[in-house]
Amino acid sequence: MDPLDLKIIRTMGFRPYGSRPQEPGRFRPSYIAHQLGVEPETVKARLARMEEAGFIRFYQVYPNFRHLGLEGSAYLFRVPDEDRKAEAIRRVEPVDGLVEIHNFLGPEMCVDLSYHSPHDLSRKLRLLSDFTGDPSPDRFYDRRMPEVTRILTPLDWRILKSLRYRARRPLAEVADDVGVSRKTVRRRYDRMAREGSFFVVPAVDPGKAAGILLYELLFYTTPQADESTVSRILHALEERCIYHYAPASRALGNFDALLYAESAGEIEEMRQRGRAIPEVTKVVPLVFHGWTEYTDWLDAAIDERVRVG
Repeated sequence: MDPLDLKIIRTMGFRPYGSRPQEPGRFRPSYIAHQLGVEPETVKARLARMEEAGFIRFYQVYPNFRHLGLEGSAYLFRVPDEDRKAEAIRRVEPVDGLVEIHNFLGPEMCVDLSYHSPHDLSRKLRLLSDFTGDPSPDRFYDRRMPEVTRILTPLDWRILKSLRYRARRPLAEVADDVGVSRKTVRRRYDRMAREGSFFVVPAVDPGKAAGILLYELLFYTTPQADESTVSRILHALEERCIYHYAPASRALGNFDALLYAESAGEIEEMRQRGRAIPEVTKVVPLVFHGWTEYTDWLDAAIDERVRVG
């Protein structure tokens, strides 16, 4: 993989949530090519190569969790012993509503989960603390999604199910799959997109990113830091940054960036580059060891909505 591959991924988007509706057109090679100043055929060839290598496993649709009565958050746990950490991950995997586990080199592991209520979240956090031995995890980020103003119909859910693991398939195929006209599917799809009822993202396997390492940098800043500080950080990281956000807990910094490196030494180089920016007091790297999704429960929830509406 090279910088152009990662720019393509960055343009498509990496996270299946957001406070505003997503523009589905951003997945078209013509759109990506226009944004990056390259030819559409170049984008098609790069996507095909990443798919063949297994870095892009498929393109998936995530429904807006609010349609399922759910919220989502991620917490960073620390398990200092590697063997105990592997056992903790095995114990966490069956937890209902688990979305992702990000396993970092070292003691850290991030558990991304969904929940119906604050009480449900508290129950799950107690369970996770028992499994990991960490009684005080830090809230890493929240899966913010648009408010929903209507209930999706069974046909809407059938369309989302048809697109679930083939998000870029032609809508004519979806129409054949669900048994309605292409015009009807297009109308429903466009309406759900405008409402923010779903998000499309590539499902990636960081372990198949040949020649690169994925990692995060957590930036801690002074109280005097402002938007110009963030701008300077982003400018310094531009060539390697995939996305950025503000962590939910200040214990994990005031600013976080997902980046890639071509060597382990480059991670330290970028950490020092960020640390040299005025108003930055500390920069902590987290290097990905594994990144796994757990969404069988989500497929079952979609099936239930298809059945009963």
